[in-house]
Amino acid sequence: MARFKYGLLAAILVVGLNLRGSIAAVSPVLPDIRADLHMSSATAGLLTSLPVLCFALGAPGAVWLGRRLGIYRALLVGCLVIALATAVRPYAGVWLLLAATVVLGLAMTVGNVLMPVAVKRDFGSAAGRITGVTTASLATGAALAAGLTAPLAVWLGWRHALAAWALMALVAVVALAGPATAAHRSPMTAVPRAGGMGARLSTNPVAWAVTAFLGLQSVTYYGVTAWMPTLLRDSAGLSLADAGLAMSLFQVLGIPGTLLVPALVHRGRDQRVLGITIGAVWLAMLLGLVLAPGLWLIWSVAGGIVQGMGISYAFTILVLRSADDHVAARLSAMMQLFGYTVGACGPFLVGLIQGATGSWILAMIPLWIAAAGLVVSAMVAGRERLVR
Repeated sequence: MARFKYGLLAAILVVGLNLRGSIAAVSPVLPDIRADLHMSSATAGLLTSLPVLCFALGAPGAVWLGRRLGIYRALLVGCLVIALATAVRPYAGVWLLLAATVVLGLAMTVGNVLMPVAVKRDFGSAAGRITGVTTASLATGAALAAGLTAPLAVWLGWRHALAAWALMALVAVVALAGPATAAHRSPMTAVPRAGGMGARLSTNPVAWAVTAFLGLQSVTYYGVTAWMPTLLRDSAGLSLADAGLAMSLFQVLGIPGTLLVPALVHRGRDQRVLGITIGAVWLAMLLGLVLAPGLWLIWSVAGGIVQGMGISYAFTILVLRSADDHVAARLSAMMQLFGYTVGACGPFLVGLIQGATGSWILAMIPLWIAAAGLVVSAMVAGRERLVR
């Protein structure tokens, strides 16, 4: 049984590698994409915003698919679609590129919604610690994509460099084959019936605070992921290589950031101080990027650690605040639906404002507001209260 649990964990970790990588891969080669396809700043922002919006809109469908097929079969289907969409989208024009990006986002949503449910259900009392490890896999996938896409583009061109990440999704398909076909697991594969948010969930302030934290964390993370290299090249005069280094650091340091949270979150029953600290560091980093861009190395390091802590905190709080796996399924769907709807605004608003005004100070205001909102939402989400 223990060996089977390790197999499940390994499969979930490989799935996690695919839930951010194809989004993070765009940023290092965005100038090349814009030049070749004649994209505006607002349209370029959609390449990062659209998948996040799909995380929201596709959440109810992901719960339905999980109930229909079982968690691990649904994850397998999601990873197969990620592989296909990733392989196809770089070779189309602008509109087909955007359409394939929507499909990619919907496929990633299956993993976003069902991974926390699988952890809550299959790992019992270890769920909080396992959540930190699985969240680290998201940061690892993003870090690999951010760090390797630019060198691959030099060698292969940006189209082949983006398409190459389909291979990682195929690895996940193989890893999920065992859990998805294990007959003796069939009684456990159904996702608990979500039935919408439910009256209790929709009126629960803790549930809304957890949702808000994920949404505002997404605004800051995806806004920085989409635009930090361009901002630093414009404001600090960085070369393409140094801007790529800044983004690589931002993504790579998310890995230790995610692993810090499980160690800190269990030091007490109240997690408010940790959440407030995460929001405060985000705000300092985002202000520093614009007001002191020459210190980009400090901001990349601080931002990398705190972005990992932020996403890990959001999903760990989801698990800790859920009374059981039924509530985890409903709260996960609620978080994805409303949280990622808010999160999708970040990259698009930054690109829209910067393109219209030419000012990075004005463009970053939405991210500053989001970071301040993290502090407020953590005051409620961090309280020791179960969502039922």
